[in-house]
Amino acid sequence: MVIKDIKKKIKLPELCVPASNLNVLKYAVAYGADAVYIGGGKYNLRTFGDNFTASELQQGVEFAHSHNVKVYFTLNAIISENEIEDLKDYIHKIKDIEFDAFIISDPAVLHLLKQIIPAARIHISTQTSTSNSLTVNFWAFQGASRINLAREVTYYDLCNIIAHKNPSTEIEIFVHGALCISYSGRCMLSKYMSGRDANKGQCSHSCRWHYYLMEEKRPNMFFPIDQDKRGTYIYNSRDLCLLPKLDLLVAAGVDSLKIEGRMKTESYVSLTTWVYKKALGYIEEGKFTGQKISYLMKELDKATHRNFTLGFMFLDDSKHSELTENDNVGYIKKYRFVGVYEGFSEKYNSPIIRVKNQFKVGETLDILQPDENPRKFVIKKMLMANTEEEIEVANPNDLVIICDINKVNQYSIYRIKT
Repeated sequence: MVIKDIKKKIKLPELCVPASNLNVLKYAVAYGADAVYIGGGKYNLRTFGDNFTASELQQGVEFAHSHNVKVYFTLNAIISENEIEDLKDYIHKIKDIEFDAFIISDPAVLHLLKQIIPAARIHISTQTSTSNSLTVNFWAFQGASRINLAREVTYYDLCNIIAHKNPSTEIEIFVHGALCISYSGRCMLSKYMSGRDANKGQCSHSCRWHYYLMEEKRPNMFFPIDQDKRGTYIYNSRDLCLLPKLDLLVAAGVDSLKIEGRMKTESYVSLTTWVYKKALGYIEEGKFTGQKISYLMKELDKATHRNFTLGFMFLDDSKHSELTENDNVGYIKKYRFVGVYEGFSEKYNSPIIRVKNQFKVGETLDILQPDENPRKFVIKKMLMANTEEEIEVANPNDLVIICDINKVNQYSIYRIKT
């Protein structure tokens, strides 16, 4: 196994962040993303998300590039025979947008991109289950510049893949977010149970449903498979979180660290970007200590998530049960996302907040801002922005002035502990 000495001068990997829409893209950029990956309305694995219109794609690329951030466009769905002509038309429609790369999993998409956009840079999706250096070099020979490895790759194999790949080929791995229990996400459960094909971006997350056992001759008598009255969750994966091992990934020479979440809010994307950017800074400074890791893990807890797992990369075979949620089903919500910055009241020298979830006078806001540590603020007085009427409770979609807060960034995020 080859592991580089992290004490030497290190090259930090790119931090690649998801964006479901133009607004989230701007937050990702503000919080330190080196690259964002986005999708249009077709042929990506999040077709039920917000996605970008054609004009928003152009706006997003221009905004990101003006901040020296790259934009990767997802075309990573599996393509059926009857979709080929429409796919060609779709690529022609977006060919003049200056994406920095296209993320693909179906060789047909690679073939068409090379025909229609010869200079296109190609990134290979984790959906291809690339698990060894020969496959990495195969994709490089086909013209790919980056390969996102299968999430099932171990750390030992990761190091050896990097050691044996072509030096010009970049390696990317997922470090955070939802983890599919099927191999590299190539699942048919959703299509079988709901008619929605996960390989075409329509996953209904059937693996997250609650399941019971029913005996054939005893209809409507349901038995939990484990000792859990709510059901069994053998398919129900935890969320991936490789933050505690980030220094090892940097040492291995990974080129890009990717966060999952193209269905997530600006709050989730901002927080995870902030945390991983902070972690990379600690690694660069040689300060990635247990104390710092603990601090950052507590910050990650402020985003809604399932219990975390180190996934396949750092778990041996005897611990693979830790991948599934048998101990704490569903999401952990220690904080609720209550608002975003909407403007500033010069009269009250205070920010105007767009309310996402209800909050009240007397509660403590946890405020996240780019390039700053989170800070807390007790709400003592609130006004409706349009009438200046003093209120005790702020409800979703209200515009409120929170008096006496100052020095807040336009991309500030507001949370309250549940």
